[in-house]
Amino acid sequence: MEHQSLFLPTVTDWNQNSLILLLFAGLLLMLPVKGAHGELYVSPDGDDGNPGTQSQPLRTLQGARDRIRNMDKNGPQDILVLFKAGNYFIDNTVRFGREDSGSSGSRVIYKNWNEKGSAHFIGGRALTAWKDEGGGIYSAQLDQDAYALFENDQPAVMAREPDEGYHEFESVIDFNHLKFREADYCRFDYQGAAVRLWAHWIPGKISIQDIDFEKRIITLDQPYAGNLKGTVWDDDWAARTRTRFYIYNSKSFMDKPGEFYMDPTSHKLYYRPRRTPIERQAIIASTMDWLIDIDGASDIQFQGLTFKVCNGLLEVIPSLPLDSNIRGGLIHLGEARNIVIKYCRFLNSGQNGVIVEGDIEKCVIYGNLITQTVSGGVRFVGGNNRDNIIENNYVHHVGEGIYVRNSVGDLIRHNLIHDVDENGFKSLYVERQTVSYNDISRVGLDGTDSDAAGIYTNCTAGGPDGGHVTIDHNLLHDMSHNRYPGYPAAAIYLDLDGVYNCTVTNNIIYNIDHKFGVHVRGPNHVVRNNIIDFDGPDLLSPFTVVAGSRRANVAVNKPPIWNHHYTFENNIVWSSSGSIFRIGGQPNQHTFKHVDNNVYYNSKEHYTFAKMSLKDWHRMGFDSHTNFADPLFVDRENHDYSLKPDSPALTLGFENIDTSRIGLKRDFPYKNGG
Repeated sequence: MEHQSLFLPTVTDWNQNSLILLLFAGLLLMLPVKGAHGELYVSPDGDDGNPGTQSQPLRTLQGARDRIRNMDKNGPQDILVLFKAGNYFIDNTVRFGREDSGSSGSRVIYKNWNEKGSAHFIGGRALTAWKDEGGGIYSAQLDQDAYALFENDQPAVMAREPDEGYHEFESVIDFNHLKFREADYCRFDYQGAAVRLWAHWIPGKISIQDIDFEKRIITLDQPYAGNLKGTVWDDDWAARTRTRFYIYNSKSFMDKPGEFYMDPTSHKLYYRPRRTPIERQAIIASTMDWLIDIDGASDIQFQGLTFKVCNGLLEVIPSLPLDSNIRGGLIHLGEARNIVIKYCRFLNSGQNGVIVEGDIEKCVIYGNLITQTVSGGVRFVGGNNRDNIIENNYVHHVGEGIYVRNSVGDLIRHNLIHDVDENGFKSLYVERQTVSYNDISRVGLDGTDSDAAGIYTNCTAGGPDGGHVTIDHNLLHDMSHNRYPGYPAAAIYLDLDGVYNCTVTNNIIYNIDHKFGVHVRGPNHVVRNNIIDFDGPDLLSPFTVVAGSRRANVAVNKPPIWNHHYTFENNIVWSSSGSIFRIGGQPNQHTFKHVDNNVYYNSKEHYTFAKMSLKDWHRMGFDSHTNFADPLFVDRENHDYSLKPDSPALTLGFENIDTSRIGLKRDFPYKNGG
């Protein structure tokens, strides 16, 4: 019988809905795998005409799914499908609908026969019919475009210039016309080429319509702002001189091994392999957006399997709602209930690992490894979702770690997230969400989002009485400044006035080269019992923004005409530079509900509060009992932030933060991260 050990918080840590969801998750993950009702066996050497026994296994996932459709699923026991180690190539998306569901008393479980992760489902085909084009370049004829290519499990690169890093525009004429610098490009073949550009906080990948090499002007196929052009964000969207970019998918740029070019007219793929002879290399191209599509199904579990290779995108046009056109992934969920994805690996996706398009309920994504996914690890992009759990996953080297939109009552906990181009965790239009016990680091490495953060929340759901996002017991560390120093970035970032009633407690933040440790905006937030170790020199930004132009440990952004009523208490702030608070706008007695019993320590004994002196800050009624002294960490240099017994913070009511449960749980199966 298979069991999961679950850490149960105290009742005071959770509201009633969270406790119900927690118990549901525990029961769902602790259910035994029962095989008496029905078992099927699948092997790469099998045949879908076989009965599906150990000695005569089936061959494909589709074959197993179809066989189960004819089985009685109304019994009390699970139906178990076991996959032998090996490669299972998928030519067309395998779809699971209502007819493929388990019953209320049993599940359909697709799992590993041998060791976890040893059965590989590959969303592409091996390319073998290569033509030598000369000069180390080979071609293969496809029937449709492929924008994701892998050689021996290593991603190939769509040929680009420059090969690494970026160029910067000399000037921007308008939304369709951009001028490059004379030294950057000579004449080249731009058939099928596109521009990857960074216009502040939304990504853009837009096809090239024409290039005037004499005038050095690129004409885009459509405005780089997409349907955001003409909105209130036009000023933000106006690309400026020095906006970074590169051009990709040109045959002229194939100067290094591992680069490929996709000719969209002939559907011919050109590749310069890393190793030769090319016939001996495992080279896989994908033209599929999804390997698995679960739409309308319930009570299905995928366990201990590896999913890898799905197609990428030539273009990503900015649009509203945000991220609405990045919908590919290895597993797709829509209108699903009680789906469990457990102990699986998601590798080498041209878009996402797991993509959710809405209306899923009580689904669990647990104990998975997700890496080398261009867009994101787990991404909810729409619909109305509720009571889902994303837990104990290792997400690294991805575009964005975990992104949840339009959802209520979710738990995101015990995840390890690092080496992320944009946000570690991001949520939008959510309510009663708990983000806890996550270890997040090295975010915003190549971000298109100038607001990149470890944990980012924007526009909660439910209006002034809604929100109620809890950010608790997270470790956020080792984050460098993003590309746009004039725009805010933070370890924890509550953005826009539409974020309501959030609680930020028991988090530890260190080695942050971002603008802020905690950035809050919107009414009625509580920031309590956190440690912010924020060390480094002041950094003036080239822009003036509402959040201010200097680093600060806690930023309170742009108080509107209504009262914000922030509570900031029992926190420890260690700083050698910057102000303790940075407030956009003029603070008053109504900006905060309560600020007191904190410990602030500045090694230079330099304390400022929203450009006010400590005396003026006290006159506002803030920090009357706060202690300005060394908090006495056990070993700050090695990031042991437990407190010595005589710490002044303990006297004021600070409670030591237990870090032993932060991050992955003991049952995570892929310790090496690959």
